[in-house]
Amino acid sequence: MKIVIVSDIHANLAALNALPERDFDQLWCIGDLVDYGPRPHEAVEWVRHNAAITVRGNHDHAAGFSVDPQCSAPFRRLATETLRYTQKVCTERDLNFLRNLPTHREIAVNSTSFYLVHSSPTGPLFGYCPEYSERWPKEAEWSNADVLIVGHTHTPFIRTVGKTTVVNPGSLGQPKTGRPLACYALWEDGRISLKEYAYPVDETILQIRKMPIPRVDQDALIAVLQTGELPSDDYSKAAAIGL
Repeated sequence: MKIVIVSDIHANLAALNALPERDFDQLWCIGDLVDYGPRPHEAVEWVRHNAAITVRGNHDHAAGFSVDPQCSAPFRRLATETLRYTQKVCTERDLNFLRNLPTHREIAVNSTSFYLVHSSPTGPLFGYCPEYSERWPKEAEWSNADVLIVGHTHTPFIRTVGKTTVVNPGSLGQPKTGRPLACYALWEDGRISLKEYAYPVDETILQIRKMPIPRVDQDALIAVLQTGELPSDDYSKAAAIGL
């Protein structure tokens, strides 16, 4: 059994189209199809047609229900600007798809139980648990699964907590690894591995330049893709005071 696991696509169609895995049994999406990136409608359509299982992320929830995605401070302004764009270019069918996604899924593959959720079992949309969070024992116990798959932090990791293997595939569309490489995970015949690959970042950059958002926000989005880092301190300070 070969399962491709992607998360945090963030409307980056060029990264999706470059996904190297073509021969697989299932593809699972751990949420955040939209926002930040330039092609939200196409990302939703791609996931709708290719994913066997998809759970709702905080940005999907925000787009579907017109609410705050509750992002961290460095991304708050970018989320606000791109949410408006997302809702403008997505169809009502797209938004209905996003709002009706489940917040978690439990599934068994052969003898392995999986719990899929965007953020964490106790906070499925907005909980924030990086790799070394002290909350993982509680989260793993709550899931009661052999494998707990999460996203949200945009940083890939695998760690064992009690009987549970916690897997974050990282972000396919906006990685925060210090590298401009798309990330995903692969479950194959009982083994889990983390993968990354190069994609045509320049294609996404050209599309971002066409988005009807301020140039300074375009610059910040592009820098994040090129560096795999958070927005610069200068941008964060300017965004905090509304410049």
